Amino acid sequence: MEINFQGAKTIGPVFNYEMNAALWRRRFIQTLRIYPVVMLVLLATGYGLGAFRADADSLIPRSVIMAVSYFIIGVVPILAIIGFIVIARANDAEYKKAKEQQGKFIYDDAFTIPSEEMHGYKLAMLTRRPPMLTGLTGDPYTADSSAVCTDNPEHIPPVVNCECGFYAYRLRADAQFELSINPGAFMLDVDLYGIGFIYDRGFRAETQVAHHLTVPGRCMRCKILTPRVFVPVFHLGPTNYTWWQWETRCSFCSSTFKEADKLTFPQMAEELKITVGPRRP
Repeated sequence: MEINFQGAKTIGPVFNYEMNAALWRRRFIQTLRIYPVVMLVLLATGYGLGAFRADADSLIPRSVIMAVSYFIIGVVPILAIIGFIVIARANDAEYKKAKEQQGKFIYDDAFTIPSEEMHGYKLAMLTRRPPMLTGLTGDPYTADSSAVCTDNPEHIPPVVNCECGFYAYRLRADAQFELSINPGAFMLDVDLYGIGFIYDRGFRAETQVAHHLTVPGRCMRCKILTPRVFVPVFHLGPTNYTWWQWETRCSFCSSTFKEADKLTFPQMAEELKITVGPRRP
């Protein structure tokens, strides 16, 4: 959906629009992540108090621990399902509300549209050979690009009643959370320019310049050692080009790859025309 763009390096006019269902979803998933910890603490507490001993000197009966465990196992998944249903309905309600309020985005005078610097964070995969930045939707783009709407060629993104345009989160924490549920992606620091929409948690704009790709602190395969190089890994995808996805690997996990199939961090930076390395200060 994007083509190269080398201009428009100015702060753009923006339109305000709030979305909160995504924030609820993030907090809900973060809460669910403590579920295994609660179970482990419960079992460890029961074991420490002697609930699993055969003698009668235990401080807490085994039946109590088992009853609480069955309750948590049975109730929490049901509550999780209900929670996701509620969040999905809230998201649908926000989308419907946005449709109904589209007229509020219209300004009579272009000079009265508010302006704001749009710096944010987003996720991207590295696909193709040579490598390219690729959105989670599968659309490749370069470090300096302008969005193009494939649904309607007459659109100049972003458009109110369309989803075209470049997206970015306002806060690093939001992008970091999404990265935790998209382990094959990388985080980008970006600046957005031109006409744009400001949401409660981020931006959607006409053009984008990516500055830095953050490399994870651990190998994307073993999850233990420090990554040293990028290597292409075969993944199923919608086209032949997106089947090759680049991942960071440590020296051990990349030892089976040919030297021609490895890219150091400086080499990847040269290919992508952005800086590549640990978290940007």
